[in-house]
Amino acid sequence: MNQSTTTIVLPTYKEFDSLPSLIEAVEEVKNNTLPKLKLIIVDDNSQDGTEQLIQELDKPWIRLIVRKEDKGLSPAVIAGLKESTSDYCVVMDADGSHPATAIPCMIEALQNGADFVVGSRYIKGGTTEDGWGFLRWLNSKIATMMARPFTRVLDPMSGFLAFRHSTFDQAKNLNPIGYKIGLELIVKCDCKKVTEVPIHFSTRQLGESKLTLSVQWQYLQHIIRLLRYTRPAFVSFFSFATVGATGLGVYVLASMATTPLIKPFWLANIIAILIAMTWNFLWDRRFAFWYAQNKPIFFQYFGFVLICSVGAIPNAFITNWLAQSEAVPLAALSGGIIGATIGIIFNFLMNRLVVFRKQN
Repeated sequence: MNQSTTTIVLPTYKEFDSLPSLIEAVEEVKNNTLPKLKLIIVDDNSQDGTEQLIQELDKPWIRLIVRKEDKGLSPAVIAGLKESTSDYCVVMDADGSHPATAIPCMIEALQNGADFVVGSRYIKGGTTEDGWGFLRWLNSKIATMMARPFTRVLDPMSGFLAFRHSTFDQAKNLNPIGYKIGLELIVKCDCKKVTEVPIHFSTRQLGESKLTLSVQWQYLQHIIRLLRYTRPAFVSFFSFATVGATGLGVYVLASMATTPLIKPFWLANIIAILIAMTWNFLWDRRFAFWYAQNKPIFFQYFGFVLICSVGAIPNAFITNWLAQSEAVPLAALSGGIIGATIGIIFNFLMNRLVVFRKQN
């Protein structure tokens, strides 16, 4: 018998149909292996009979928390973990896809030195129930590849997790979004030794799947957040360069639009440059310098334009010169490329260090 204390955190929303069989499976683990096992069900105000069910079961080792604000799987998990006082924490789905029988093996892996344990479909010995379909399989593989910058775990999308409560206590800046909190915890808890335990992943039998386009979009947002957390300078520069590439296209189009309408040509070119600068500023402020969006936009815009003028000045002269012998689109494209090449590093560093400076 294992005498360590363990709490399972079970986030639920409209999972009434799946709960009885899951609670029965967890209770069997409690009776046979983990006598000090507890279960915290965190329900997002489903109003589907979950409250009545837990009340009727009247099991002292089961606690129900009903949340009416800040709904979502990840916030629900964090709320449950904060209420736990056990040595070990387990997070699992309520739809019956995760086998409760694997929990003792996961706890044993922690006792053997692992920082974090994942119930894995893809490690040797792990299986997935038939009936997934190609699109769901492809979605899982792409999501796994997107997680590679943070962990080498084969099944980082698994929601079946185990870790010490002390590991959760050392988490920094938890800011999860969507349904995949495992990556958030691995990164923010600074877990070095992540172990996978093979499981059989069952297909949901009751209730409705929550794998939607909205969930996939949230996962992409989560990946971006974690990249910003782990590699802020790289993400900032990559975003700056990407926005700059789109700004070059905006500049060419703006030149084509302003040249027939405004004379002389140099004035039309300056207006086209300002249009492209404004485009770049709005998107750079959102993506490249996301951390400074709470600062006054007017002063940021003025500083951004002033700094980017270093590359814009040669751009304007080159475009004016080329336009005398070349078509306007080609002249604008050539001038824009040369100006961007001259100014990109200077523009990025000066904007990052001066205009969008981080406040410690």
